[in-house]
Amino acid sequence: MPATPVNEDWYRNSTLRMEAEGYQWRNASHGPRKTLASDPDPDAPGGFAYQRNGGLIAKRCVLLAEDNMLYRFAARRYLGTGGQALLPLLNSPWWMEEDRMVLLLSRARTAGITLIEAARRQLALPPAWTDCDIIVRVRPKPGILIAAHAGPGVTAEGGGQRFVVAREAPHLFIDQLYIPGLGRHFALDGTGEASAAAWFDLRTAASFDPAARGLNP
Repeated sequence: MPATPVNEDWYRNSTLRMEAEGYQWRNASHGPRKTLASDPDPDAPGGFAYQRNGGLIAKRCVLLAEDNMLYRFAARRYLGTGGQALLPLLNSPWWMEEDRMVLLLSRARTAGITLIEAARRQLALPPAWTDCDIIVRVRPKPGILIAAHAGPGVTAEGGGQRFVVAREAPHLFIDQLYIPGLGRHFALDGTGEASAAAWFDLRTAASFDPAARGLNP
């Protein structure tokens, strides 16, 4: 196995770490550049505070290889066509490991709620952000090592709905992964889907209906 992650440069990219931690970006007032969004805050240094929404608390680096099965909730409407229909859904930085998926299933059954509802509560996924009507899974390709930021998610708000991840209840946290180099962030310059195809073993890619009877109480 290679000692250096294939996405090491992206992992060290401070702009992508900011996305992982929920910082928000907007178009700059002049030119095509982006800048961090902020709100007035008289109690903050400089009189403003940067906006944050969702994301995770990046606590550690996780190295992912072919023995790691990864899962994520996604929106079926973004499925592609042909033999690589799942590829657009694999091109996302947001994932969780298999043991976290099993934990989420267990908590949904214990609480007597649907798997989708459990995912929205514990992973902070507002409906305005994702339909959560499909689960995809995949493994990294043999010989590929991928670095990810890992940590608990934080409260997210979208479309007037707020999904709170309570910091006073760490026993309810489900660690999430942010894989730098995937997704559609402006810093990637459109390379995310090509990276997903290069890093993931598409032969292991599969999808599931989170509303299926066997996945719900």
